[in-house]
Formats: sequence, structure tokens, C-alpha cells
Amino acid sequence: MPKKTVKAFTLLELLVVIGILGIFTVIAYPNISKWIDDRAVKKDVYDVIAYINERKSEVASGKYGMLQVALNTRVHTFIMSNENFNYTYKQFDQNNYFKVNRVCRYQQSGTAQDTSKIPNLEIGSRNNDSASHVYPSTNHPSPKHFSLICITKDGTIRHENNNPKNVSVRDPSTGKYHDYYLFCSKNYSTAQNCKENAKHEIMYRIVWDQYVNIKVYKYNKKKDKWNKIDG
Repeated sequence: MPKKTVKAFTLLELLVVIGILGIFTVIAYPNISKWIDDRAVKKDVYDVIAYINERKSEVASGKYGMLQVALNTRVHTFIMSNENFNYTYKQFDQNNYFKVNRVCRYQQSGTAQDTSKIPNLEIGSRNNDSASHVYPSTNHPSPKHFSLICITKDGTIRHENNNPKNVSVRDPSTGKYHDYYLFCSKNYSTAQNCKENAKHEIMYRIVWDQYVNIKVYKYNKKKDKWNKIDG
């Protein structure tokens, strides 16, 4: 009866395979890790965009007269009813500062926060599950401590840009300046150095116009350039 030949790896072959795996791990792991970080930050970005778009839909449907969305480490909303909005901005015999100048202020009279209707969205340093630090935020010195979006049906009410003082950036396609909100990966930044003119790996920013049309930009560190990826 012929003997069966048992084939197996030699020690040298095993060492070669282990060496190849080691080289692959050294080269590939940083890229895989960076890709995972990037995906996590991008999720934060689109979670905030979804929150803002939900608020736009509520105003467009007539549920509220105006919503003020504050972008900080806690994204939260102040509600203005249709009745209060009409009284402040529409009523014929009203001649107040807000109506005349077509502006809104954070927590102005006639607004209220109701987290049972619109829950807060925790992000940045407030949420350990968030992959991002954000800017502006209360982690930075005043006056650039958070951004405010005032959402109305027709987009005619603008944030007064006084308190808070929003940050803005020039849109290269239009030449106009629009407010923005910056996201930096926690693995490549701190809560304090995620800020204006930062140049970290893995950064995104959302930019909006007076109608709250949102564009998304991603930073390319090698080219030191922001590229629009959405909107």
C-alpha cells in the first residue's frame, strides 16, 4: 500500500508569509484607520445636515413661523410659533426692530425651547460617541462661540450676527460670504485647535446661504485646499 505524502509549509515559507503580512499591516493599517475616522466624521456632518433639513421641513409645512438652530457642541432649536412670528414680523401696526431690519436674535422674545418636540443633537466634546470636534463652539473664546441659523419659509429673516457672531467663508463659485460650521476629527485635533484656518487631517465644513441651502466641503491637507463634495 503506497504511503500518503503529507504536504506542509516549511519554517522558511511561514516566515516569508508572516513578513509579508507584517509589511502589509504597516503600510495598510494607517490608511484603513484614517478611512474609518473619515467615515465617522462624515457621519457627524450628515447627522447635523439631516437635523437642519428636518427643521426646514417643519417650517415649510407651516408647523412653525420660525426656527432658530444653534450650532454648538449641542445642536439645539428655539421655536417661534406662527402666531408670534406674524405678530413680530407681519402685523401691520408693529414697527419693532426685528421687523424693520428683518433680523432675528438668539432666544429673542417670542421664542422658546421645547426638547420634547425637537430633541437636542449632542456632538463634539459633549458626546463621547461623536468622532468630531466642532467650531464655532463654547470651547473657544467669545464672540465666536457658536453659529445661529434662522429658518423661515421665504428666507427673508437673517441672523443679526451680533451674539453669537457667526463665522463666514467666501464661496468661490459666487464670491459671496456665507456662514459655516467646521468638523475636525478627534484623532487629529483638540477641542481648542479645531478652529478657523486650522489645517488638520480629516476636516469637513458645512456652508449655508440665507435660504439654508447647504454645501459640504472636505479639506485636502496635501493640497491645502477645500473641495466641495455636496450641494
